[in-house]
Amino acid sequence: MKTTLASFWTQAEAIELCVKVESICPNFGCHVALTGGLLYKRGPRKDCDLLFYRIRQVEQIDLDGLWKALKEIGVDQVTGFGWCYKARYNGKSLDCFMPEEQGGYYEQGIQI
Repeated sequence: MKTTLASFWTQAEAIELCVKVESICPNFGCHVALTGGLLYKRGPRKDCDLLFYRIRQVEQIDLDGLWKALKEIGVDQVTGFGWCYKARYNGKSLDCFMPEEQGGYYEQGIQI
């Protein structure tokens, strides 16, 4: 796919998406955080990096339900599994990071 200026993200657009995503995330056991270049670099970026992290009181994130709800707000999963998913929103690329795979933990066997 050819990258055009219209397909680049601004920080303001990324924050607006994070607000929308965060409004639904807790229903599925997680929160969202902006990371990557849109957070710590200036200027437009070719993709938006979102980190989804589990609410501590929840045993696991309901990824199936989360993806269905994200689709309702215009986020379409393209590929991915485990901890890294590619998605699109308004014709723009998203990288969605899930440090805990479905049913998994950040690191097996480590108690904090």
